[in-house]
Amino acid sequence: MLFRRTFPARMVEAVGLSPPTCVLLLLSVAAAFCIQSLTGVWVRIPISQSLVPISMMAGAVYFGTRTTPWPRFSAALALASVMIIQLPATCALGYGVQSFGLPLRDDFFVSIDRAFGFDWMNFQSAMVGRSGLIEVLGWAYDAFFPQLGFAPVILVALGEVRRSDRFVSSFILCVMIMVTVSALLPAEGAASLVGPDKVNLLFQGATPLTELRALRDGTLRAVWLDEVGPVISFPSLHCAVAYLVTAAFWPLKRLRWAVVLLNTVMAASAVTHGAHYACDCVAGLLVAAAAFHAAGRLGAWSERISAQMRSAAVLPSALAPTALMS
Repeated sequence: MLFRRTFPARMVEAVGLSPPTCVLLLLSVAAAFCIQSLTGVWVRIPISQSLVPISMMAGAVYFGTRTTPWPRFSAALALASVMIIQLPATCALGYGVQSFGLPLRDDFFVSIDRAFGFDWMNFQSAMVGRSGLIEVLGWAYDAFFPQLGFAPVILVALGEVRRSDRFVSSFILCVMIMVTVSALLPAEGAASLVGPDKVNLLFQGATPLTELRALRDGTLRAVWLDEVGPVISFPSLHCAVAYLVTAAFWPLKRLRWAVVLLNTVMAASAVTHGAHYACDCVAGLLVAAAAFHAAGRLGAWSERISAQMRSAAVLPSALAPTALMS
């Protein structure tokens, strides 16, 4: 019986995942299905794409339960597959909650920015004239998905399996918090400030207003995964990921400052290329900081529980001779 209680934890540990990461992933996927069922807004995933993470997870289990010359390989596969599963769940949650149609809060966010002396239109107009800087910011903005995909694998390759797992769990937790906030405080972002005569101020990451408005009025009910756009304005997911990657790599002194530089620029690109308000970026950083801290606490707690369960499983065999003698 004790072995049965510890077996799931042992299997999870064998593939390089912590129980909190698995639980958070299950909650996120379940929430995505529930939101899609309730709202009727479905993100469609091609069968070929859905088979990729399943195959990767099966490979992680296979290699994790066998002695191989690549002990970290199963962890890299498992964590990468979790990220691949989480990305469509993130899209489904983001699109689904926008159909709730709560009042837009753009005026509120613009007033916060202006209270601190920031005006997006003036800032963006000044930035567009600097083509070299805009090109660098565009490159940093596009580093979002490569960082999400490669950060867990690089950390595992460097022997930081637990830190890689913490990065993945904190990303899932961060997404769940941000989706909830964006459902309660929806916004179109700074793209709503740009008129037809100023379209040159918008770049690839601006909120697709046509899609967002179609979600809100109920005319858009299905979209393919490859066609999903950035419909969450507040908080900024780009800034959140910039923080999470930096926090995950911070102990690695050789990579620390390169990662800090890249993600500082990526956070700035959320304003120029993602058309985010400044308060969106601050909120994204705060949510990410809270999620990373919470993931660390959850990881430490699960390790203590696992250690107690392993001790309990060993205890009967240690007492067996005494029991026989009595």
